[in-house]
Amino acid sequence: MNIFQLVFKQMRQRALGTWLTLLSVMLGTALALAILVLARESNDFLGQRAFGYDSLIGKKGSRVQLVLNTIYHLDVSPGNIPFSIYGEMLKGGPYASEVKIAVPFVVGDTVNGKFPIMGTPCTLFGVADNKQQTPIPADQVLGYAQNFDGTEKYFELAQGHVFQFNKFEAVIGSDVARLGPYRLGDTFQATHTVGTANTPPEVHPQIWKVVGILKPTHTAADRTVYIPLMSFYTIAAHGAALIAQSRLENGQLPSTGSQFNASYDSVKIDRDGTEHHTDYILYPDKTFHLTIDPSVLLISGIMVQSRGGVALQRLQYFLNNGPDVMDVNPAGEMRALLDTFLRPSQVTLLIIASLVSIVAAIGILVSIYNSVSARIREIAILRALGATRRTILTLICLEASLIGLFGGLIGLVLAHAACAFASYLLNLYVGQGIDWLRVDWTEGVYLVAVVIVSALAGLVPAMKAYWTPVANNLVAV
Repeated sequence: MNIFQLVFKQMRQRALGTWLTLLSVMLGTALALAILVLARESNDFLGQRAFGYDSLIGKKGSRVQLVLNTIYHLDVSPGNIPFSIYGEMLKGGPYASEVKIAVPFVVGDTVNGKFPIMGTPCTLFGVADNKQQTPIPADQVLGYAQNFDGTEKYFELAQGHVFQFNKFEAVIGSDVARLGPYRLGDTFQATHTVGTANTPPEVHPQIWKVVGILKPTHTAADRTVYIPLMSFYTIAAHGAALIAQSRLENGQLPSTGSQFNASYDSVKIDRDGTEHHTDYILYPDKTFHLTIDPSVLLISGIMVQSRGGVALQRLQYFLNNGPDVMDVNPAGEMRALLDTFLRPSQVTLLIIASLVSIVAAIGILVSIYNSVSARIREIAILRALGATRRTILTLICLEASLIGLFGGLIGLVLAHAACAFASYLLNLYVGQGIDWLRVDWTEGVYLVAVVIVSALAGLVPAMKAYWTPVANNLVAV
């Protein structure tokens, strides 16, 4: 019988104690490794270094709120800014020399209270805002992220085509298609509020048709519904709100019952089928024309890829020193959030998990020490049969190491299973999961440390067995 057979025989003889000790090692290791995985993935999840744009312009207020709402569709929009600011980013505008690409967007409504709606121009998907949908050069398309080599990641269609800028059409993320479920040709309506048991949701009358489905991006974009920017303003409640806000800013107070407060949509239909709505005209070919005064239009923000370096600093200086608009770097804000709030808690949890693993190692020490005390005569017999003290020492330390190894490996599997569940929840509520399958070198180092600590824990009972006098313990009881 070789040394491994002897070790497994000893472990089987005291199976209950072995399993309980292995369980404590497994739970401690699982807790520690789960924290390591979540800490690593949260750095990629929240501390993303590049989003395809380096500047996010929005209403002056909470910088983190603006970033969370725009990128992850969490929290609520901090407010709106005039559409005219977008014009200042374009050629001939005061900020044109600092801006390479600018894409305005509006948010606020959802599909069934589950999937956020973002109004945006066709340029986000690489085609111009015209009837021909002319492709635009790649260096003029805003990416949604960057690869490790610095190249841009762009939105790509898995099915269908990009929506027309003047039609009630939509492009949906891969998770919207999968979880909705929505297919090409399906229709939906926007909801402004989430219904309760006593209050039904506020559903807008406009109907959008799904004409495109995006390839998976593994970001919150997979759970987003994209509609033409101008179609967002066809909703009567939005148009009335824009007019009301514009007039209030000019010192005009609303009068009760006036159209100033109206959020309904009146419709007149011509003989040729043309529909004249409150804020737009819908033609028989299903194209629309917005009739709201452009000067009152508001947007939630602008995603900007600057010309980099000093240009970005100038843009941020000019905008952040103004009264109503701010310019934030999304990657910088998320790293600051990570460093300020998440990393200290991760370190604390990791310390706690390490202490749990140390307690598990002490459990190994106590368990094997008691086992050695109970098997002192068996050890003496092994010595009498020719086993050296070094063999006995190796036997017991190997038993402790195997308990640490098996407990650590099972803990590794359990940790990644827990992270898989966490990834599922993140996908469900945020639209972006984590890479829970990836095993990092730090996890391997931790497993080696667990085995070493377990072996050291077994060294104390091993020394007791090492110095066991053979003659005294061979006497029959």
